[in-house]
Amino acid sequence: MSKIHYVIMILFSFLFVWAFVHVTQSVDKEKYVEITVSAGDTLWELAEQYKHEHQLSRQQFIEWVMKVNKCSDDRLIVGEKIVIPVLKSNSENQLVANKP
Repeated sequence: MSKIHYVIMILFSFLFVWAFVHVTQSVDKEKYVEITVSAGDTLWELAEQYKHEHQLSRQQFIEWVMKVNKCSDDRLIVGEKIVIPVLKSNSENQLVANKP
């Protein structure tokens, strides 16, 4: 093989490793808002309620919540604490803006 083939192979190897690390990184739950599920809450309604604080579609919101909270289905349990894809800093700014 020529040197160019080795260089290309090495570049693709680094790219593959970078992609693998990027995809398998876990979410730092400390950066996101944690809520306590109330009676009648659904992921669909939570996605709608927080739609101005995240940039996801409803389906993406639901998939994110299920993945990060390791939910096997989309049913929520009253009293359960879940992390939602809203950054704490965004939430705090929103709360400050709403105060009189």
